[in-house]
Amino acid sequence: MPNNEKYVNLLRLLFGMIAAYLLALGVANFFRFATSTTDENWFRSSPSNLYFTKSFAVEKRFSKDAAALDSVLVGDLLVAVNDHKFQKGDSVNSVLGEMLADSSFYLRVLRPSLDKQLTFIAHRAMFPDSFLVTIPPSVYIYEVIAGGASEMAGITPGDVVFRINEQFFKDAAEADKILQQAESGATITYNLIRNNRVLTIPLTVANFGIGVSVLIIFLTGVLYLGVGAYIVLSRPDLRAAQLVGLAMIAFGFFFMVFTTQRDVVFDLFAKTRNFTLLASLMFGLAFWLHSKCHFPQARPELLGRPWLCRLPYFVAGAVFTAFVLNLAKTQFWIIFIEASALVILGGQQLFIYLKFRGSRTQEYLKLRRPIFWTGWLAGAGVLAIALFLNLNNVHRQVGYVGIPLLFIPLAYLYTIGRYQLLGINVRIRRNIQYLIVSSVWIAVLIVLFMRVFVMLPEINITIPNIHFTGKSIVILDEPPSPQLRDFIEKLLLMSFSIILVVITYKIGKLGQVFIDRRFFRERQAYNRAAGALTEVMTTQLNLTELCRGIVRKLARLMQLKRVGILIYRDEKECRHHDAHGMDDTGWEETFTKYNNQLIDAIQKFRSESRFSTEYLPNDLKEAFLKLGIRHIIPIRFKEKLVGTLLIGENLSEVPLTIDDLTFLATIAKQSAVSIENAFLHESLAGQERLKHELELARRIQMASLPQRTPEIPGLDIAGSSVPALEVGGDYFDYLNGRPNEITIIIGDVSGKGTSAALYMSKIQGILRSLNEFNLSPRELFIRANQLLSKDLDRSSFVTAIGAAIDSGKRHLILARAGHLPLFYYHAKTGRVESVVPKGLGLGLDKNETFATELEEQLIHYQPNDVFLFVTDGVTEAKTNNGLEFGEEKLTRILEANFASSANEIRDRVLAEVKRFAGNSLQHDDQTVVVVKAI
Repeated sequence: MPNNEKYVNLLRLLFGMIAAYLLALGVANFFRFATSTTDENWFRSSPSNLYFTKSFAVEKRFSKDAAALDSVLVGDLLVAVNDHKFQKGDSVNSVLGEMLADSSFYLRVLRPSLDKQLTFIAHRAMFPDSFLVTIPPSVYIYEVIAGGASEMAGITPGDVVFRINEQFFKDAAEADKILQQAESGATITYNLIRNNRVLTIPLTVANFGIGVSVLIIFLTGVLYLGVGAYIVLSRPDLRAAQLVGLAMIAFGFFFMVFTTQRDVVFDLFAKTRNFTLLASLMFGLAFWLHSKCHFPQARPELLGRPWLCRLPYFVAGAVFTAFVLNLAKTQFWIIFIEASALVILGGQQLFIYLKFRGSRTQEYLKLRRPIFWTGWLAGAGVLAIALFLNLNNVHRQVGYVGIPLLFIPLAYLYTIGRYQLLGINVRIRRNIQYLIVSSVWIAVLIVLFMRVFVMLPEINITIPNIHFTGKSIVILDEPPSPQLRDFIEKLLLMSFSIILVVITYKIGKLGQVFIDRRFFRERQAYNRAAGALTEVMTTQLNLTELCRGIVRKLARLMQLKRVGILIYRDEKECRHHDAHGMDDTGWEETFTKYNNQLIDAIQKFRSESRFSTEYLPNDLKEAFLKLGIRHIIPIRFKEKLVGTLLIGENLSEVPLTIDDLTFLATIAKQSAVSIENAFLHESLAGQERLKHELELARRIQMASLPQRTPEIPGLDIAGSSVPALEVGGDYFDYLNGRPNEITIIIGDVSGKGTSAALYMSKIQGILRSLNEFNLSPRELFIRANQLLSKDLDRSSFVTAIGAAIDSGKRHLILARAGHLPLFYYHAKTGRVESVVPKGLGLGLDKNETFATELEEQLIHYQPNDVFLFVTDGVTEAKTNNGLEFGEEKLTRILEANFASSANEIRDRVLAEVKRFAGNSLQHDDQTVVVVKAI
């Protein structure tokens, strides 16, 4: 065995022995506590045997009014005079005899009924020696359990007991020994002093038993110890696991013991238990504080300062040593030592928080978040329980704080399991988690219900002075008779009980619904699920979307961890597939590798509508079980295998029921029709694809046209293009690169449709590229023609018109390459002029003829002048009778609407063209650009 493995096993043995020792000691103490006899009261050793037989006036030592008087009462025990503390057997005369008659002194007494020591200022003259008597060694009762044996026997708080069962004793330990010698059910006698009277009271003792609160905190401790042992034994060689595990083990022992100890008996077992209890508390706290440097993530900034990690151990060792050596001999020193330890450790944690909070990484904060919030919520729960239960009798009810505290170790397990910390694989199946959480919720409800139910009879109900006559209710001046009062009280208690049951049921149901939802245990509404899946299968004709829809809907509606679907063509080829909750790579590799084997296996089970993965061949079964697939659901259409549903377990981790599998088989039958329809749709999709692509091309083409009109001072510009088919050959563009200047281009490719659109896109790219050289319209067309003539078909050409406008100089330079004229409205004359410079179409000539024929014209314009650019789709628009729109109508529209904005003129032109053509088809692309000088 390697040395490292030996070391790990030795550590595991050591930590296992520590956990076993603490568990055995805690269980033994619990059994001893449960089986010990009790008189159901609590007593302490009397501090002295000097008993006051009479009351007399004294002054309070601590009072804002120095003259305020109080009294020493009958039954008080003398503790000290000035600095002299009386021991049992001391004489008070030796101290008081030396005082002058008019002197004053400090007087400290114990008042048993309050379980408090009080300090007064007394006057010697008012304190006769006869007020004190010496009694035997005794104990005083400071609490009596309600309804217990002592209360039934008549014992009350403040009673001073000096003999039990005819036996004297010297302190509470011996008194308790005498008590424990009696068997359960036996009657013993108490000799006690009450108000200076000696009484003998018989009392029947009982077993101490275990209260609900004690059981809760004990089980909480067992949980802590178990979780701690699991963590430290899983990784005994890892420092973080050591610290977290030992802290849990130590705290677990503390919770198991601190409410189940009886401090009056100090035999060897009790001493061993008490020292172990102190060590577990102090060193458990040290382990926990040290673990914060390592868990959930190592913090180098703290580990680099060893004193921060060692200080808690030093404090724990100092406190433990002080108690072992009995250095804390008085209550004051006990409190002082404990408070000093808490201050030191609290100061250290505050220093760490303030100094190093900025160095905490985001990953560290994320990892500690469940534990952090659980701790705060548990603390709030402890405070709420303390306030709700009024924990005055802390030794009997403090155990209820175990309810919120038990969530802390669960938070550690959750964090370790979720983030795979400490190399520990914590995996509790969700159905087990559900049972645990549901059981805890029910237990909490029962405890709270019983607590409130028991409190109901204690409620003081004020009964009004009413009287029932049978037909009416009469209010009287006298209180109701005892019989009527009892009847009303019982009626009210019954009503309150019914209300309490209803409220508890409602709260329990709401909580259970939340738990069911959290653990995916909601009952499946198969009608709703079938409707949702039917909607997917009837609305999706695309196989990819159909597969995705079925998988996603099934996973969500049935709350499945994993779902897969395979679609086959001709029962062989897997055409489509989809999956939810599975690793994409592993899923792809598995169904690709085992596709043929899976189909063969399914075909062998033709009489089955479903079968388990366990029925598959071994290699195939292992592959699908590794993916988390548990059930195979064939999808058949007219006995032909068209697909397969692959189903994993549900999120609740409860096996699928027969109803679940029947529902899945029904869904498979319904989906078969949808899959077949999808195949038919796929065969028709080719015809639609071209239409779709043309529509896409149309959107691209329209997007390539100017989407925003440039803002040029002095000009109002508007343009639009309406293709005759999905795509067209018309083109317009705004080219500008300098302030106050813009070049407007309108082009028209011969022909229509896709080819024209492609040429148009090419021309657009060429012209935009050439515009970077700041060319005039004529130079722009000449260079564009040189490039286009190389690529255009001989049967294709492009007409274009370009106008470079300078709004600052108010002139327009125009060039026309075989296009329609520019329609120019003169605001001064109110007439429209057709401007037609010479020029050939682009692509018609490859030599110098194009450049020679192309001329440029300069136009100076004035405000309110309008320039209208159109393509022949506007002027050649036809009615069903073959009549053309013509340039004359275009001119009249411009003359009639010159005062309108550019947008309005453009829209008016297009509207008139449409109105003219009526219901005839648009035969050519229509493009209009309007420029108005302002």
